[in-house]
Amino acid sequence: MSIGQNIKRFRKEKGYTQRELADMLGISVQAISKWETEMGAPDISQIVPLASALDISTDELFGYSCRNNSKDWENMKEKNHRLDVFREQRDSAQNYEFLYQYCQTHPQNPEAASLCLKCLVDMIGAGLVQEKSKGELIAECEKYANCVSKYETDADTIFMSHFVLARGYLSLGEKEKANEILQKIPVRFGDRMYWEAEIDYANKEYDTALLKCRASFSRMARFVARCIRIARDIYIARENKYDLGGQLEYDEYMYRIVDAFMSGGDYLPCRQVFHKYGMLHDIAEKCIKLGRFDRAVECAEMLFEGREEFVRFLKAPQNCTTLLFEDNDAFEDQREIRELVDSYVEETVENIKKIPDYKNDQRIMTLLEKYELL
Repeated sequence: MSIGQNIKRFRKEKGYTQRELADMLGISVQAISKWETEMGAPDISQIVPLASALDISTDELFGYSCRNNSKDWENMKEKNHRLDVFREQRDSAQNYEFLYQYCQTHPQNPEAASLCLKCLVDMIGAGLVQEKSKGELIAECEKYANCVSKYETDADTIFMSHFVLARGYLSLGEKEKANEILQKIPVRFGDRMYWEAEIDYANKEYDTALLKCRASFSRMARFVARCIRIARDIYIARENKYDLGGQLEYDEYMYRIVDAFMSGGDYLPCRQVFHKYGMLHDIAEKCIKLGRFDRAVECAEMLFEGREEFVRFLKAPQNCTTLLFEDNDAFEDQREIRELVDSYVEETVENIKKIPDYKNDQRIMTLLEKYELL
């Protein structure tokens, strides 16, 4: 902060009016007003009496606070560093006071600039910096972002600061500037829709953020499913389509990924259901051929239970909620996929009945009775 801003801040902290401070110094109230609005500055002969009246040191009056020591910096970093760039806003105003002072004396420290930018944008979003004009706030945000771009070597930190700057622009009504930054987001940091969701979340626009989050996740899920499918096809075409062991290893890996994408919500997207249960059917079939009977029965049980869950959803979809996927399944898809899942179950029932493993006989019988598949 400037000396004028410091005079105003410390005067208010002491509870003095401009008139009271002026009387203590034996000067006019207009002089105090000029200092605080930066239309003038104290004469050198007034510095020590002014600091004494405010009960601070001359260093603090000029912004060189004793708080700017290595211990304070390390404590602040421990509290802030690596926290989610948007979500932790509780201490932003408090930390900004220290960070601003630090950046004034360390203008080439990208770490400090990155944190200061984050705190300032939090304050802008909360409406806590009304004493500065829009132009001043944009200039200050850009100053910190430029410091990060110029002196930081870590790509994550650089682009994270760009995201924070985009949020600052949006909070200040500069949508075009924000869009310009968001258009340049590298894919490896997440698609644009995801970062728009983060910004909306930080601005407490929860409904909009959830819609964008679901849309982003749906896109990624479909992309991953396609990558999995073509990777498996490439393996079969390039290696040895009769290598059941290799195919099974690949199928198990793909199943874990698909299952992870489908976890966390009650809504059952039909296309992903078809993919997941088709893989369980294939894994069970390959395990039987390879003599891995325990795993075959385990996959069969997951398939049977999954079919029951899917049927419950089809009967009463209003009792389920869409958390991560877009609700864009057509009725025709639901009916067709129900028939396909039923066929997977029927084939798997016939396959496990032929397992020549007596120790699994009772387990298989119990399983078929449980799901009424005898």
